[in-house]
Amino acid sequence: MIDKIIKALQAQPVSDYLLRDVQTETVELFFIKKNLDMRRMENVRDCSVTVYRDFEKEGSVCRGEAGFTVGPSFLEEEILEKCRKAYLSAGFVANPHYELPSGTKLDCVTVESDLAGMSQEEAAGKMTEALFTPDHSGDPLGGQTFSQLDSCSAAFLNSAELFIEKTTCRIVNSRGVDVSYVKYNVNGEFVAQCKKPQDVETYEHFSYDTLDTAGLSALVEKTLRMTEDRALASAMPATGVYDVLLSDEYAAEIFRFYLERSAGHNIYQHMSDYQVGDFVQGKPEEVTGPLLNLDYVPTVPYSYEGIAMSTLPCIRDGIFTNIHGSARFCQYLGVKETGVYSKLSCPPGEADFEEMKKRPGLYVVNFSDFQMNSTSGSFGGEIRLAYLNDGKTITPVTGGSVNGSIFEAQKDFVFSKEMQELPAFHGPKAVLLKQVAVAGAEGCLV
Repeated sequence: MIDKIIKALQAQPVSDYLLRDVQTETVELFFIKKNLDMRRMENVRDCSVTVYRDFEKEGSVCRGEAGFTVGPSFLEEEILEKCRKAYLSAGFVANPHYELPSGTKLDCVTVESDLAGMSQEEAAGKMTEALFTPDHSGDPLGGQTFSQLDSCSAAFLNSAELFIEKTTCRIVNSRGVDVSYVKYNVNGEFVAQCKKPQDVETYEHFSYDTLDTAGLSALVEKTLRMTEDRALASAMPATGVYDVLLSDEYAAEIFRFYLERSAGHNIYQHMSDYQVGDFVQGKPEEVTGPLLNLDYVPTVPYSYEGIAMSTLPCIRDGIFTNIHGSARFCQYLGVKETGVYSKLSCPPGEADFEEMKKRPGLYVVNFSDFQMNSTSGSFGGEIRLAYLNDGKTITPVTGGSVNGSIFEAQKDFVFSKEMQELPAFHGPKAVLLKQVAVAGAEGCLV
């Protein structure tokens, strides 16, 4: 398919081109409760094409670009027409000129994973077992009353979807780049439900690049327990200022601020004020918590432009060290081309997670939609379930919202020594944010 596209491109006076040929083979399982409702296999392939066109505008050399997608069933005439339209469209995009990465043809790289050593069907079986093992809703009571069963028994998996993916990607450009890789992934989602004392549901998604059966089982067990607690929760936290504890994906979301502030396109467009060599945790004398040490971590061997990717320092002892970005924005900023990263790593902290949960404050375990705004530095979301610790008792609460600023919170972070591995983050499992505003009920729980 790539040869057919290149032939069509050469029929137009394009300056350069970039092709990204992706084939995804997927085993898909759909469950209603514990019953397999549907099973199917997908094999999808398409190629995204970017066409570049150089021209002058007001005395400056510009490089325009336009893209389209080609599928295996496309005829030569259809590809030729798409190339022609893309070339015309690129003439209306007056970006400052930049060069594409150059390179040579290299052997295909397989991203290291235990999933690579087994069939997709075998992986699906193991992950299905891990998904449903914590759900005891279908087990016989064996003479026990409902209340005598463990706390997961009241909640159950209402539905689930599981996908085992093998992705083969080849990247080719007009400057000699010809690289490829194979990557495996397990992902999906499930809904946990608890009907008493009130009917509630919790949606959860997951994604692993390895056969992490233990991680999936732990996630399901946590979600079942959380759903049961949410069914019991009725009160809102009182409006006030709390030490807020976040864990798992919500802790990881806090770090996304630094990944996006470090991106070349945000710096070039003045959406971020980060400059290499700057201290980025506010004023050094005001920092009472740990100094940040973050690394960019590659999730694939090559960026979408074919740039080789490796682990790079992002922040060292609170000082911004490296910009990450595409060839275009790295050249605009005069820095080394790194590729665009989607994952950060952070070393462990010194706090014990269980001890962090025991200190007075609000431990939020489920938001309706938690967001981190990299431009304003604000973070927050509506609370679906949290545990309020007043120093004497721990009460499940629901409702209200968390509203904080990373510019204040980053001065005195507390990180757990326990770690977690997520698609976009490797680092502390929990982060404590001090003195964060919580909007809730007046005169209720304090």
